[in-house]
Amino acid sequence: MRLLLIEDDQAYQLAMAAHLQQLDGVDHVHVAGDGEQALEFLQSERIDLVLLDLMLPGMGGLVTCRHITSSTAVPVLILTSQDDPGWVQQIWQAGARGYLHKERGFEQVEMALASLMAGASWWDLRATAALQRSDHDPAIAAPSHQNEQLNELTQREREVLACLADGDNNRSIAQRLGIGEGTVRSHVHLLLQKLQVNNRTQAALLWLGQVPNDAHQIQSTDSCDPQSGKQ
Repeated sequence: MRLLLIEDDQAYQLAMAAHLQQLDGVDHVHVAGDGEQALEFLQSERIDLVLLDLMLPGMGGLVTCRHITSSTAVPVLILTSQDDPGWVQQIWQAGARGYLHKERGFEQVEMALASLMAGASWWDLRATAALQRSDHDPAIAAPSHQNEQLNELTQREREVLACLADGDNNRSIAQRLGIGEGTVRSHVHLLLQKLQVNNRTQAALLWLGQVPNDAHQIQSTDSCDPQSGKQ
């Protein structure tokens, strides 16, 4: 696994890069100090995953994230000390596949990387809580029509969406729901269209951020429970 760490704090950059290099499966850790340098690097090097600081000089972390997710298939893990609900909403809208607070970065980054490389997502409890809090703040909450879109989903689509919110990949969803992986892919494709989002992460976070806690429990014997302990 070849990683690109985009971080302008040289002390943190050095410490995190050294930590990442020691993880199993990590072949090389490249570093960049700003978004412009990172985008140039992505054009010339093969990178499997990007770890991106939110507060960067120049174009900034959000704009950098949008450039990466719109022009490449490389997953982006936001690594930041920002936990304001408005920032978290903007992060997932920018197409990031995960969010990890620097406070627990060294402790959780290995699990977060494994989740993203498996095709799932990683949003820590702090980010999930921020998204849920945003539902009570009209200044940062998602448009109300998204609630209507959630209500229009079929029971099976809601079950699949709950599994996405639990961080499951297609194989895990198929096993937990007792359906084929092809069927899962079809449901996910329709979900993205119905919810008018760009990727699985945005769909999952729409569910976490918009559906009340008691509605997360799907009343079905073969459904997934997004409160099962996975992040």
